[in-house]
Amino acid sequence: IFDGGVWMKRNVMAVCAVMAIILTVGGTVFAHHGSGSAYDYTTKIVAKATVTEIVWTNPHAQLFMDIKNDKGETTNWGVELNSPGNLIKLGWSKLTFKPGEEIVVTFVPSKENRPFGICGDFVKADGKTFHNGQGCGTDISKLPIKSGYPPVPGFSDKQ
Repeated sequence: IFDGGVWMKRNVMAVCAVMAIILTVGGTVFAHHGSGSAYDYTTKIVAKATVTEIVWTNPHAQLFMDIKNDKGETTNWGVELNSPGNLIKLGWSKLTFKPGEEIVVTFVPSKENRPFGICGDFVKADGKTFHNGQGCGTDISKLPIKSGYPPVPGFSDKQ
C-alpha cells in the first residue's frame, strides 16, 4: 500500500535539508569573497613601509608592515594577498619580503579606517615590483592617493 503522506513528508524534509546546505555553503563563500563591501575602491594608499611579517598560508597570504602617517604616527597595516600557489606563479616566495625590509606599497585601504587593505603592489629597494592582484576589481593606477601619508618621491596619482 502506498502512503502518500510519508512519501511527501520525506521529500519535503530532503528538500529542506538540501536548501539548508546550499544556504550555509553559499553564505560562507559570499563572506569569504565579499571584499567589495570591506574595501574603499575610491582611493589608494601609497607609502613607504617597513615589513613586519609575511603570513604564507591558504586561503590568502598576508603581508604586514609599519606605515607612518603625515603626523609621524606608525600603524601596522596588513594587505591581503593571493594564495601562496598563485603568488608563486607571480614570482613570489615566502622569502620575497623579510621583516625589517623597506618597501614602497600601493594598495586599496579598508573602509572605516581599519589598518587593512587589498590589491597591493610592492616595490623593493632595488626597484623590483611585486604585483599581487588579489581583490583588484579596478585599475588602482587611476585612483587618487588618499591624503594623510607623506608623499613618496617618484610615485604620483598616475601610478
